[in-house]
Amino acid sequence: MIAIGLFDILKTIPQVGARVFPLVAPQGTAAPYITFQRISSLDTGTLEGTESLDMARFQIKVFAKAYRDSVLIAEAVKTVMSGKGNKVMHMEDYEPETLLNIQMLDYILSDDVVGVV
Repeated sequence: MIAIGLFDILKTIPQVGARVFPLVAPQGTAAPYITFQRISSLDTGTLEGTESLDMARFQIKVFAKAYRDSVLIAEAVKTVMSGKGNKVMHMEDYEPETLLNIQMLDYILSDDVVGVV
């Protein structure tokens, strides 16, 4: 359920709007756009067993033609994600095949903070 909440949050970023995709963007998608994927799930066990709280690490990737645009959209991601999870990594990359700049942000999220409980 975290992925659904994350999808809804990321769609509020005006620079990308509906161009938010799980895993990969469809071929031919115009930049800028965002993809996201679950990197791993975390057990939330207790002495009584496993809690119903879902936790996972997600990577959010921002793709843009201009480096400046990729940075500005990454900042917009940080703004909409503020208070919604712990950001654990921010990296940059460039994809020579597509000529796109990439900002990668990893967050540890739980379903209670992305609004899907």
